[in-house]
Amino acid sequence: MTVESLFPVDQLLTDPAAGASGAPGVPVPTPEDLAAYFALIAEAVERDDPGPAARGGWEERERLRFSTWVRQVYAHPLSPAVFALPADRFIRGVRLREAAELAFRIDVGRARAKAPKPSAEVRATAAVASAWAIAADALSRSPRPPRERVVADVWTIVRETIEPALRPTGTVFARSHSSW
Repeated sequence: MTVESLFPVDQLLTDPAAGASGAPGVPVPTPEDLAAYFALIAEAVERDDPGPAARGGWEERERLRFSTWVRQVYAHPLSPAVFALPADRFIRGVRLREAAELAFRIDVGRARAKAPKPSAEVRATAAVASAWAIAADALSRSPRPPRERVVADVWTIVRETIEPALRPTGTVFARSHSSW
């Protein structure tokens, strides 16, 4: 017995009746559909991004970015089919790009010389994977949980994952210029 015999990926990708869409009557998305879907989600997130000058700092910025992502995923009619697909090369590439962008924002946000353990890349990958898993779980349920609960769940897990990388380490003594 192999994994392929239990989880026939080719059949899932080509036969909606085999469960690839995750919902009856929802067509299996084509590669073009997936590219357009992820471009639309990314565009909405970028549009709502307040940038590095967000009032609440990194936390407010990332909360807004992840909240927008979840709301867009929740509202899009193709989402149940997309999140029911096995993670192929294209979907893994989307996740990796999202994680790389988050890791960059973590590195810029922390602005300190000593690298945290685990690295920003590891934390970003874990945060993005968690967000995807929570969204996939919510989209697969019937009835779906309230959207704002999913938004709050995603943000709680993401914050707990990336916050330690942005928290200053050690004792920091503030001093005025030329005081020592």
